Amino acid sequence: MAIGDDALDSGFVLVPDTGEEGRVRWGAREINRTRDYIAVGLRGIPVGRKAFRDAAGVTSGTVDPGATYGLNGDIYFKTL
Repeated sequence: MAIGDDALDSGFVLVPDTGEEGRVRWGAREINRTRDYIAVGLRGIPVGRKAFRDAAGVTSGTVDPGATYGLNGDIYFKTL
């Protein structure tokens, strides 16, 4: 696979090799664009125990799980 194919498939903009947009003086702009891509990706990662549990569909409680305690496929731990 050629360099940059994965980036194109993910919707990223490639840095051109030639022309006005490929000049070295635009290096800082490309570094900042890369940081923007990373920041967008990091926003999708939950932070903290509660956020991870919510994202994974893990809940717990003292009553039997029912229609109000998650969706089909969620994990429910009953505290005895």
